[in-house]
Amino acid sequence: MKTLISTILVIAYLGAIAQPDTEIYLMDLNRSGNEFNLSNAINISANPGYDNQPAFWPDGKSVIYSRNINGQIEIARYFLDDGKTEIITNTLQGSEYSPTPTPDKKISSIRLDTTGLQLLYSYNLKGQSKVLVEDLVIGYHAWISKQEVVAFVLGDTATMQIVNTKTNEANIVAKNIGRSLHKIPASSRFSYVDKSSNPWIIKSMDPETLESQHLINVVDASEDYCWTPNGFIIMGSGSKLFIWKRSGEWIEIANLISEGISKITRVAVSPDGQKLAIAAE
Repeated sequence: MKTLISTILVIAYLGAIAQPDTEIYLMDLNRSGNEFNLSNAINISANPGYDNQPAFWPDGKSVIYSRNINGQIEIARYFLDDGKTEIITNTLQGSEYSPTPTPDKKISSIRLDTTGLQLLYSYNLKGQSKVLVEDLVIGYHAWISKQEVVAFVLGDTATMQIVNTKTNEANIVAKNIGRSLHKIPASSRFSYVDKSSNPWIIKSMDPETLESQHLINVVDASEDYCWTPNGFIIMGSGSKLFIWKRSGEWIEIANLISEGISKITRVAVSPDGQKLAIAAE
């Protein structure tokens, strides 16, 4: 029975992430005092099918993301200086999702094999891989230390767990959360979306004490957001982008409907805070 339930959950997860015709857009994020605006939006994937989950490389010079290649989802890397795209993986037995830079300058990514096996892997920049976390069906993750990730783990009930990637020790710290997990800049804390209330709430948590704090309610029923280097949150809802500065409310900074963008999902900000990448339909 457990095997059957796990298989159903993996299939359900695959259906949830197999979004059609999403693209990755890159744009300048400009700030003047308390004003923010976006400019020079370009489609950096320009590719049929599912292109999603962008993340900036730590030096800010490239963006990694999941890219559709003839129905297979691989890890791609777009270089900002020359506009070239490099395909990092060629995993015939599975697809890669949520590629994320690791503290040791590699890439962690969830791989869903054609057999239904779904695990978190580590990849070097040549695409060579090894299992990073055994036995846990991880849907989303974020690095919170050199060897720990906070993870959205599928199961009979989805849970948020802090996982030590060296020892494979895992501890459940919350339930009923969203997919967007982030280390908070200049802090030991991480953030997540608590879906146990209505409206949903972005909360922070101390990984040592497990004490949580209410930050801000989400915009509408959105769950995808990111942190800027100076501690603001950017969140998308429909064709609009909003920013939250601590002790304030959400402020709309852009409506991208004129760019042909109607549904923003994933968002990422460069380490210097000057570039924004989004996945959108």
